[in-house]
Amino acid sequence: MREEIAEALDSIRGDPLTVETIFVDNASTDGTPDLVAERFPDIKLIRLSANEQGAARNHAMRIVRGRLVMFLDSDARLTDGALQELVRFLEEHPRFGLVGPRLVYDDGRLQYSARRYPPFNLPLLRRPPLERFFEHTWAVRRHLMMDVPLREPREVEYMIGACVLFRAEVGRHAGRIDPRILFPMEDVDWCFQIRAAGYRIAYDPQATAIHSYRRATAQRPLSRAALRHLWGFIRLHWKWRGQRRRLLREGKEIDRRQGRLA
Repeated sequence: MREEIAEALDSIRGDPLTVETIFVDNASTDGTPDLVAERFPDIKLIRLSANEQGAARNHAMRIVRGRLVMFLDSDARLTDGALQELVRFLEEHPRFGLVGPRLVYDDGRLQYSARRYPPFNLPLLRRPPLERFFEHTWAVRRHLMMDVPLREPREVEYMIGACVLFRAEVGRHAGRIDPRILFPMEDVDWCFQIRAAGYRIAYDPQATAIHSYRRATAQRPLSRAALRHLWGFIRLHWKWRGQRRRLLREGKEIDRRQGRLA
């Protein structure tokens, strides 16, 4: 994990753009903060005493000074030119508040990071023992947007947050990341908040980030972490229960436009 974090920070430091980097340590116990302080002395380091999951990003958003802000998870890293491309996208598309790149695994396989509204039965369809029967059904493929070509930039309903760039004003208007919505559903929730604030979400495959995503909880469906994921999923749907029809209607409208950016 420590070396993954070092690679992530190196990928930022290697970018020619001038950036302010803030590292939020989520109560790690493996010496990560000391490694970051030693190898990256120019980075602002925030040490948390408890693991706040995705809501830990709020600490950085309170002090960030840039006009554009990027979330980059500890298991993700930028490829050459990715940050410049995402910056270009937001500069040229003022109606969009957040954009995410194409994500790939370490071996280069595509991750389906642009997604539609998560159906109620999704946790059952994508976890053992039902995963082997339902992982490739229409419902799952539609959620993961496997039914449309993702070769060009397009509007989407939400992006997973391993690597996303957004306008700093989005954080002020959409509000903080809700600590009640547990990993990984906080990404969905925050994109919904951004859309409710009047911004649009985009996927830009012309930028690529590598994400060493392992889906460990899918292999252990009864583990404590997996049950936390399920609770986050339930809380997400409960929070947006009054807005579900609007969100589904917006998703259908995005599909009707075929995700066009205009």
